[in-house]
Amino acid sequence: MILDSHAHMDVVPSLGWYDTAEKLVLRMDEAGIAKAAISGYLNAPGPNPDSLKTIAQAVEKYPDRLIGYARMDPWFDDECIKTLEDAVANLGMRGVKLHPAHYTLYPFGALTVKLCRRAGELGLPVLFHSGDEMMCLPYQIDRLAEQCPETTIILGHIGGYFSGDAALRVGERRDNVWVDTSEMPFPQMVRQAVDRLGAEKVLFGTDAPCCDIHLEIMKVKLAGLTDEQEALVMYKNYAKMMNLPVEGQ
Repeated sequence: MILDSHAHMDVVPSLGWYDTAEKLVLRMDEAGIAKAAISGYLNAPGPNPDSLKTIAQAVEKYPDRLIGYARMDPWFDDECIKTLEDAVANLGMRGVKLHPAHYTLYPFGALTVKLCRRAGELGLPVLFHSGDEMMCLPYQIDRLAEQCPETTIILGHIGGYFSGDAALRVGERRDNVWVDTSEMPFPQMVRQAVDRLGAEKVLFGTDAPCCDIHLEIMKVKLAGLTDEQEALVMYKNYAKMMNLPVEGQ
């Protein structure tokens, strides 16, 4: 079984985006992915008022395959929080996606801390794009995690190409911080994440359709994990985090 904790879909014809749910599910089928968490490419509130509805409609069409995350813009402060609350209550969103470089706020600032605390109160994990861009650096997200100890924080991409060690240091320091394996290209970093954080704090992700799902799976296969470690990374950890049923249990 494989659960993907980090994927995307969005349809915005004016921008030439046609990454439909159907295309994503087809790729999931080809690679043996049972279920994937999805978010869009635009933040809410924002230029596309239907961005969260697009995700919700995809989940409604494929309820056994997709999990909806709300991609948010903390700049909108109370409006952002109300939008998130409505998305949870009325659209079934089960997580938050944040990409600080896209809305130009440091992760540890008051607006983002306020949003992440509310997400924690709602029982939602917060998935950060973490990497080498300014405003997405792991140590910057660490300062937020310290202020939101009750919120589950996921560092996507294990810090990206050059900030992997920093991401793992943050995961070692904070009980509420996990990492996901998506997009970061190094099998040895998956191995280091398991060795340093414990396999229980590493989640499989693909960042599909941006990245090839088969390559993302192979990267974990090449990390030299034990069968149990691999099972934790590939599905057990995310199933536990999201209270998802697991085959055979």
